[in-house]
Amino acid sequence: MRVQRCVSPVHAVMGVMEGKIQKAAPKPDCADVLLYLERLQNLVPMCPKDRPVSKLELIQSVIDYIYDLEDALVDEEEEEEDDFGVSPSDEEMDFTLSNVNYS
Repeated sequence: MRVQRCVSPVHAVMGVMEGKIQKAAPKPDCADVLLYLERLQNLVPMCPKDRPVSKLELIQSVIDYIYDLEDALVDEEEEEEDDFGVSPSDEEMDFTLSNVNYS
């Protein structure tokens, strides 16, 4: 890879004025990230609050909690269907299960 040199300093200034040289995007402040992680730890009931938790363990606890909330919603919907005597047909069940993304 060759380095291109400017013949004139005016060309270098013009490149900056035209926006060809851009500053790097600002990085998120580390203190902000730590604040959000602490907030997540306080919000998720399954996350241990009596000891320090690694970022990976915290994120895994958040994911597990989200899955538990989804299961609770599905159970609640099933109870409502049982109360009204309405259940989805086999075709509707196949359609909804085939569209679920578990990743």
